Amino acid sequence: TPRLFGVSRPGSSGSTMPARDKRERDRDFSRSDSGREKRPRGGGIDDDKWKRGEEVGKESDKRPVFGGSDKKDEVENKEEIAKPDYGSSGKLEKSRQIKKNGIVLKHSEPPNAAIPDRRWRIYVFKNDEIISTLHVHRQSCFIIGRESRVADIRTDHLTCSKQHAVIQFKYKSKVDEAGNTITKICPYVMDLKSANGTKLNKQPIEALRYLAVCLKYP
Repeated sequence: TPRLFGVSRPGSSGSTMPARDKRERDRDFSRSDSGREKRPRGGGIDDDKWKRGEEVGKESDKRPVFGGSDKKDEVENKEEIAKPDYGSSGKLEKSRQIKKNGIVLKHSEPPNAAIPDRRWRIYVFKNDEIISTLHVHRQSCFIIGRESRVADIRTDHLTCSKQHAVIQFKYKSKVDEAGNTITKICPYVMDLKSANGTKLNKQPIEALRYLAVCLKYP
């Protein structure tokens, strides 16, 4: 029959403890002497949670794994440095907006805009009959639409947008066979992204693109 040998507990007289209990006691003493936190006794603490350093009962019971620092908390506590934003703020575009009677215009005149030197007219037909004549030579552009505060040529039809299209006069240069530069002012039409579009000679035109009204001029 195997015999169990015991050792005397320091400070006790005649008492003995098993060798296994002595090893556990020495291990607890070595932990406390090395400065590491002792595992609290009692309360049904899970050994697996204690090894992983998880919360045990109180907030103060947390300990880092292997005695290291909690890097996750350090990263969260660092102040975020604001990075420069090179995106479009829209302020430059807003400063370029042109308003008329408090309404932002969809059209801005190009650098080569000019007042025509000829007396251009627009004849309005209905059922092959001229019902109106418009003089379009007193300024460089004419906005067509339903908005009375903006439109130079007002159209009251429901198929027309508030700012439907624009007639723009621009000068263009041409070099003849003799090498002389000829500059003339020509009319152009452009659709301002209207709901139903614009037609020239019964053909729909592309929005936001100038198209010459008279192809043979100059």
